[in-house]
Order: sequence, then C-alpha cells, then structure tokens
Amino acid sequence: MSSNVLETIEKIGLLPLVNVKDSNKAAPLAQALARGGIDVVEVTLRDDSALNSLENVRKALPDALVGAGTVHTPEDALAAIERGADFIVAPGVCPKTIQLCQEKSVPIIPGATTATELELARSFGLKVVKFFPADLAGGLRAIQALRGPFGDMRFVPTGGINFDNMTPYVTNPAIFAIGGSFMTPSSAIDSDDWDAITAAAARAVDVSLGFQMGHVGVNCHSPEEARSTAEEFAKIFNFGTREIDISFFAGSAVEAMKKPSFGTNGHIAIACNSMKRAVYHLERRGYKFRFFKNNDKGEMIAAYIEDEIGGFAIHLCVKY
Repeated sequence: MSSNVLETIEKIGLLPLVNVKDSNKAAPLAQALARGGIDVVEVTLRDDSALNSLENVRKALPDALVGAGTVHTPEDALAAIERGADFIVAPGVCPKTIQLCQEKSVPIIPGATTATELELARSFGLKVVKFFPADLAGGLRAIQALRGPFGDMRFVPTGGINFDNMTPYVTNPAIFAIGGSFMTPSSAIDSDDWDAITAAAARAVDVSLGFQMGHVGVNCHSPEEARSTAEEFAKIFNFGTREIDISFFAGSAVEAMKKPSFGTNGHIAIACNSMKRAVYHLERRGYKFRFFKNNDKGEMIAAYIEDEIGGFAIHLCVKY
C-alpha cells in the first residue's frame, strides 16, 4: 500500500494543498481538483477543523489519495490516519512521527532542506522528501546540489512555485512531484468558484505534461527508401540525417522507417516531460495503450496509443 500510494503521487506529479477554515468546503474543493485531473490532495492540519476537512474529502472521494500535511507529532499523524489519511507530509524530520507511520504502513514525506536532514531521512529508508520553502531554500539549484551526494533522493518542492516558474521543476528528474497552493487559490475558495479551481488544476496538469510536437514517422518499405526519404527532407530544409537501427532521421522532425511499423501511413510522436505522468493522465482520460518501449535501463521511452488518428499511430516520447 505504501509504495502504491507514492507511485501514484509520482505519476500525478502534483500535490495541491487544501487549507480551508470551513471544513464543508474541503470536499467540493477536492472534487473540483479531480475534475481538472488531480486525484490527490494534501489537507494541512493548521486548525481544529482540518481533521474534519480530511474526513470530508475521504468520504466524498473514496478513490482519491488524501494526505495530511503540516504534521508535527506522532499523535497528529495517528489522528489523521484514523480519519482516513493515505499518506503524511511533515514540515521536518521527526523520528517518532516517521516510526509511527512506518508501524502503520502509511507513507510519510518529511521536510528536508539540508544534508543533515536528508541523511536522517535516509536512515529510515525514506527516498522522498518535501523541500520547503523551495524558493527561500535555494530552489532547483539547491536541489541539484543536494542530488550530488544524495543521488537516490527525490524531492517534493513547495513554497514559491507557481504557473510561471513550475516548468523547470517538472522537467527535472530529481523532482518527484510539486506541491503548493497555487492550484487552490484562496480567492476562488472564498467565493466558491469551483470552476476556477478545476481550471487551475487542468492548467497545472497541462504544464506538468508539457506536450509538444516531436516528429512525424513515414512508413517506408526498405532501408533504401527510408534513406532516400530522409535525405530528401534534409535537402529541402537543410536538416542533418542520422541512422538508427529501425529508421533514418531528417533532423528531429521526420523519421523514415526502414519497414512499415505502427500506423497505416506512419506515426506521429508527441513529446512530453515525463512518460510516467503522461501515460497516467491519458489513461485517466480514457485512452488505452497498445505498446510500450523501454531503453536498456528499463526506462519507458515510447508508448503507443491504441487507436490511429487519420491513418497515423500516435505515440508519446521523451523530449530530446
């Protein structure tokens, strides 16, 4: 259960904060986020109504992931778990709280911004930590520096992240997910503008996925035809050519297949920031995949959607 929860958070890639004074607003807020594509929330335990908020979200969205944040003590963690929390987020590294969560088989993401804190978190077998406040603690530059001696650690940065600066975070492999209240603006909560919350969630998902045109694949019937096709595109547009085992590329825009592959006419590759996130969110939208390709390290590098569009197979690929 613990690993599945963390795996799902990584695939979603976003961890919005739910911080409401009126616990009756927690459920519609979480439902609005879900409509925008985010099925996980962190309910911050900052006032007496927070546990009621957590329980309300749990009841309203039984299939979503509901976490408790700002958890300072094992007693707070236990109370949140008893109300249905799937995971715990702490502002720092509290050994007693970590031990309680591990005894209950509930994942915990403690806060860590220094080498000492990371070392302590690792001593408990933890590999994911919260990095708060991200902007004041050095942001991505600090995370990159810490990844030197702590290459196996992943980070959930929060604090100071918004739509304008989130792209460098979501494209960095050190980042497990990004959190924050920018997906749940207080102005929308105060006015019960749940459509605005849904729009913010959808926008965050879109930025996180970062879909853009990758290349077009042309089905040829021989290596000679593939070479000639690539060279024609290279001649017209002054592209370079390169050969791989299954095709010839003209720049990064056209791939000429040495023999017909997926797609009646060929394929269209859509590049994304994260294969895991992209597959998760597209499957959530109802799209099915028929083929996945991994590299020698076991990392997913291509995923083909089941149906063709206009005679073309559609596949995801990692950004170049």
